[in-house]
Amino acid sequence: MWWMTSRLRASRQNPERGASAVIMAILLVPLIGCVAIAVDVGALYAERAQLQNGADAAAIAIAQDCADENGCGDSAALAASYANTNANDGAANVLAPVFPNSHTVIVGDSTRVAGSGDGAMKHPFAALIGVSSTTVRAEATAEWGAPGAGAVLPLALSFCEFQASLPLVPGTLMTVQVDKGKKCKRDTAEIPGGFGWVDHDAKCQTYVDLNAAGELWLGNDTGNSVDHQCDTLLKKIKDTTVLIPIFDASVGGGTKGTYRIYAFAAFHITGWYFSNSKGDLDDSAPACGSKGSSGRCLQGYFDHWVSVDSAFELGGIDTNSKIVRLIN
Repeated sequence: MWWMTSRLRASRQNPERGASAVIMAILLVPLIGCVAIAVDVGALYAERAQLQNGADAAAIAIAQDCADENGCGDSAALAASYANTNANDGAANVLAPVFPNSHTVIVGDSTRVAGSGDGAMKHPFAALIGVSSTTVRAEATAEWGAPGAGAVLPLALSFCEFQASLPLVPGTLMTVQVDKGKKCKRDTAEIPGGFGWVDHDAKCQTYVDLNAAGELWLGNDTGNSVDHQCDTLLKKIKDTTVLIPIFDASVGGGTKGTYRIYAFAAFHITGWYFSNSKGDLDDSAPACGSKGSSGRCLQGYFDHWVSVDSAFELGGIDTNSKIVRLIN
């Protein structure tokens, strides 16, 4: 009996023996929850990214296919191909593409486990806290069609002067001299220099409509000064990126003058100088005008060229020039 009395004596001397095991058991529940978050939720995010990539790629592929002159092909097969290819395990459940109208497609996909074909992901750790599986879904919408219309800054710049102002190092602050009248050639055609305000509304915006087939021409709004509406707009769009029309041909002058738009420059405006409107020119950039005098100029950063077609909304007539883009 001595061993029983010794154990009783020990338990009286240390009544907290075994308490650590109880505490450890209690802490296991939140510990498992943390593991579930780290492992299982991470897997869900990865699955969601793969499914979204697949839906985006499928929607764009179908839109491109439908934009072709032969029209839509086997959209369901195309959707399945792109959705499966973008899944790490090569498997995804793909719903039949939905066409809410004649120029839009919606593609949806969800979890499919390779091998078993299960429509939900198993959670080995989260199952211990009551969440055994989850189905992840993604959706993408794309549209196609002829270009329609869009708003641009009503200041047309010559391709020659804009091209000559581009810095040697991309992303460097630049000064676009708009009043030098510099001419140049692209291929064999001579391009005039200069700049001009084009026809605009009371908010100093030119709304370009591409519903007519052929080249894009903008009418001239006479005068070199900045009117009140455009001065207000310049101050509003300072330090933002806007589309500026770049012309490569012009016809006539005065109110009957027109400019042929070659492309649009996505340009981040930081400053400008016109005779009656000034906006924070930076001395670190090339000067605006010759020493002792000021010319007319824009300052900022050139971002990229934007084609006429991709600058605008859809809705124009079909001129075999189609836009395809994700909208959701």
